[in-house]
Amino acid sequence: MLSHILPFLLFIGVVSSANPICTNGFTLVSNKCLKLFPSTVTHKVAERSCMDLGATLVTVKNSNDNHAITAIAGTSTSVVWMGLFCLDNDPSKCLWDDATGSAEMYSTFASGFPHIDVGKCVYYSVKGALAGQWLSGDCEKDTKSYICELPVTYQDSCPFNYNGHCYTFHPPSTFTQAQTTCEKECGNLASINSANENRYLNTLSNKQAPGNLYIGATWPTQDVFNWIDGSLWTYNNIDLSYSHGATCVAMANGAAMSVSSGLWFSIDCHMSLNFVCKRPAGMKCNPGPVVAVTEVPKNPSYCNSSVQLAPGVITSPDYPFQYDNNQNCVYQLATLGSYNILLRFSDFGTEAKKDYVTVYDGDSVNSPVIGTYSGDLSSFSLVSTGNVMTVAFKSDGAKGARGFSARFTSYSYGR
Repeated sequence: MLSHILPFLLFIGVVSSANPICTNGFTLVSNKCLKLFPSTVTHKVAERSCMDLGATLVTVKNSNDNHAITAIAGTSTSVVWMGLFCLDNDPSKCLWDDATGSAEMYSTFASGFPHIDVGKCVYYSVKGALAGQWLSGDCEKDTKSYICELPVTYQDSCPFNYNGHCYTFHPPSTFTQAQTTCEKECGNLASINSANENRYLNTLSNKQAPGNLYIGATWPTQDVFNWIDGSLWTYNNIDLSYSHGATCVAMANGAAMSVSSGLWFSIDCHMSLNFVCKRPAGMKCNPGPVVAVTEVPKNPSYCNSSVQLAPGVITSPDYPFQYDNNQNCVYQLATLGSYNILLRFSDFGTEAKKDYVTVYDGDSVNSPVIGTYSGDLSSFSLVSTGNVMTVAFKSDGAKGARGFSARFTSYSYGR
């Protein structure tokens, strides 16, 4: 736990009592916010249109929701796309776009539906003999009107008001500086508690703060996650294929790295990134004195340290900040006798043809060389033939670079 490093926000704030409202021109119906788009488009285009508003295609979880579609569609259209996708001809295999599960508990499919040979997407019949019933449609070929859905929120002057919270986007800062900025707004770095909220912030960040951005999560050890606003960790979007090598967490935003946009990954808390703050909507905010956030210590490099037992992470000194010249580091890696070592460089950038990383297949720099590497390289992996590996980093160029980060784990050829 990092409560000693990242204290929770202290402020005086009162959430004003107010009735639920809708934003972005949506209408409050059956305690959800709906908006009809009468133009006819494919299901994919409809989904993207809703996503651009931070919304999903309409979901129906009970009879009130089902009647709400007719109420909002009126006489403007006869059929509308829903946020439901079927993997099989069984309602329990039809999944809602908002990641809340399947239509097993409630559905009003017309007789003979769902029918995935007709189409895997689902639409709602507004009029006629099939009014109020659901049918299957071709996701790519059929075009229909559609209804988007947003959660209700509360009146507030903030520009990004979603599901009872206000969000603000800010230019790059370190993690602790970002949290301090959020506290001055009576908020915290944003916690993300649902797939919908994650989709909303990812969509907004593409426009408001291009590039990866800090969220309010910490990842102190491999299996421990925390939200610094005290929220329960009920939703997880960590990219599990990405090595855990740092304490803070960012949301990937863009195509410039190996992590898909919207997924979360660990990152050094001293890096300067865009960030997003979150506070309750409708709050009358009177910030008290902001409690200083203790600076998070840099991740250890293990340059010239003792033997490191897998699993672990090694980095160039001061990574991801520029290393100094005249570095001469040796990293000794080991695992249990029956295993080999898998070394994966997730980031690599040294001064080309001047600063080198050499990996040896053994317990010293006198062992056989697996390879020597320099410059800006894509991620790559190496495997030892035994249970020990040595990595040497030598810098003698005119200037430094961002360096490297690599994770090493136990590996068996026979598994």
